Amino acid sequence: MEAARGQGRETYTYAVPEGVDVVPGHRVTVPFGRRSTYGFVVSLGTDDPGVETKPIATAGSEPLLLPHQVALARLVAEHYWLPLIEVLRAMLPPRVRATGSSGSQASTRQRRHSRLIELATGPATPTGAPTLTSEQQAALDVINSNQLTLLHGVIASGKTEVYLAAAERALADGLRVLLLVPDISLTPQLVQRVRARLNAPVAILHSQLTELERAQQWWRTRRGQAEVVLGSRSAVFAPIPRLGLICLDEEGSSAYKQDRTPRYEAGWVARRLAEVSGARLVAGSATPSVVTYHDATRGGLALATMTTRVRGRDAEIELVDMRDEAAAGNRQPLSRRLLEVIDKTLENEEQVILYLNRRGMSTFVLCRDCGRSVQCLGCSVALVQHAEIDGLVCHYCGYSRPMPSVCDHCGSRNIRGMGMGTQRLETMVKKLWPRARVLRLDSDAAKGPDAYFEIWETFSERRADILVGTKLVTRGLDLPAVTCVGVVDADLPLHFPDYRSAENTFSLVVQVAGRAGRDGRSSRVVVQTSNPEHYSLRCAAVGDYDGFYAAELPARKAFSFPPFAELAVLTRTDADDAKAAASAREAAEALAAGLLKNGIEGIRVMGPAPAFIHRLRGEYRWQVTLKGDGLERARHLAPRGKGWSYDVDPVT
Repeated sequence: MEAARGQGRETYTYAVPEGVDVVPGHRVTVPFGRRSTYGFVVSLGTDDPGVETKPIATAGSEPLLLPHQVALARLVAEHYWLPLIEVLRAMLPPRVRATGSSGSQASTRQRRHSRLIELATGPATPTGAPTLTSEQQAALDVINSNQLTLLHGVIASGKTEVYLAAAERALADGLRVLLLVPDISLTPQLVQRVRARLNAPVAILHSQLTELERAQQWWRTRRGQAEVVLGSRSAVFAPIPRLGLICLDEEGSSAYKQDRTPRYEAGWVARRLAEVSGARLVAGSATPSVVTYHDATRGGLALATMTTRVRGRDAEIELVDMRDEAAAGNRQPLSRRLLEVIDKTLENEEQVILYLNRRGMSTFVLCRDCGRSVQCLGCSVALVQHAEIDGLVCHYCGYSRPMPSVCDHCGSRNIRGMGMGTQRLETMVKKLWPRARVLRLDSDAAKGPDAYFEIWETFSERRADILVGTKLVTRGLDLPAVTCVGVVDADLPLHFPDYRSAENTFSLVVQVAGRAGRDGRSSRVVVQTSNPEHYSLRCAAVGDYDGFYAAELPARKAFSFPPFAELAVLTRTDADDAKAAASAREAAEALAAGLLKNGIEGIRVMGPAPAFIHRLRGEYRWQVTLKGDGLERARHLAPRGKGWSYDVDPVT
């Protein structure tokens, strides 16, 4: 028997004593050196290992992980350059991982129940299934006849209804369903719809539950008591027996990427889960990622398209040129046009959403006259402003240059760092509209256990007039009284130091615009930008995904970015900046030499460069980027040891 254990080596071999029954997925305790520890059985064999083996000490009464999950863990570990034990641990809630049993029985000491759990398990009011439109039926037919499907449907084309119809069929066949959403803020509405439509017990899995609740919901799933599992990215690791359907809503959302180790992307894992379990996968979005759409056009997934709204009507999208505002003497972050539209909306007693991309906090340098940012010559991404080197750096290849005094494109001296936070915007909004009730929804405001639920509930019940927020407000929320949406600065994602900046900008504007016009009222979206002629914004204003995709693909190819190459970022962290930089430089040189010595072609070593967020929690970070095909060929050359971490398929 081999048990995974986090110590240098991937697996260790132990003997299974007489009378002990274990299978892959079992949690076992084993003697390890002078102490005992726990591990997971990953394989069993009858061959003599050729070394003396110690017997396992104890084994759980039932395997925690299903056979397909152990197979999935191997695929995830291999793709993301992770130790197998890290993936197996990520598949279990903290309490189950530590004890093997916590949450499996009812608790008499439990004091709090998250409102989302109450919503999922309380009484439901059943509603009949609506008649599908011809487009929805055609999409359902594609899903039913293919294992992997990309459902590309415009905002409000009824994608959720297609998921529910596919789920009904899977449940009728005695199979179980996994529904994944990118942000937990989307779950209250989806829970309500699932409970009303599917006559099946539901489990909820996401990080905002208490640890005991997560363990309890996990056990309900593992024992087959829940037929529908609904959750955010970590729910892709849920132990679902007889899994028949996986629905990945809002495919391409950056929220599906885990930002801490293990740094997996839930969409990639969901595809592998479909492969190892035999389940069907449907990934849906109005703005699918360029990589997934490219794969679908080449036959990697079936493509189902829905082009017609089933209700409401498209909001009118206006691009407001902030260069004109500056020329007219308006230096405020809100344009005169946006103020006018908000005034009118509040007069009509309708609701407003103001979106701000807070990630751009004076990180890039923009010309206020021509609207262009300072770019890397070799990577075609915005350079990042780093005060510690008093200049600008590309965080892919390490190219650096001094801070320019004039714009390279138009010669203007009006060039400076950009950025504003949601709290500052919230304060400004309260001053401008003192009688309006203002709510803020961002990761800080949604920190409490039920905070995001309460913010959503307050706004949906029209107990607030203006919602100021970050990406939590952009996707999925279905709020009929919202008739005005303002994108305060569309240039922040456009000039982010990321090869996906145009894709993120297009997706953001289309998704934010989709929050308006849900019930047919006349509605308006005002997008403030200094780049109204940029193809991502022009295409977003008319909802033209194909036009955006056609304009974006040549640049990806020219600069060898996904889908035409793979990326891996190796990050060195140290309390001493110089040590981190020197270590990253040595690693880059060793990698380049190792590729040459091993005759490995088609992989380029870039950097070292300071990370986008150079100093984090008191430590400095430098990174080396690998770009090319078959990056797993370089895994054995990667630097090891304390302070190094890997991110395959990074999201900036």
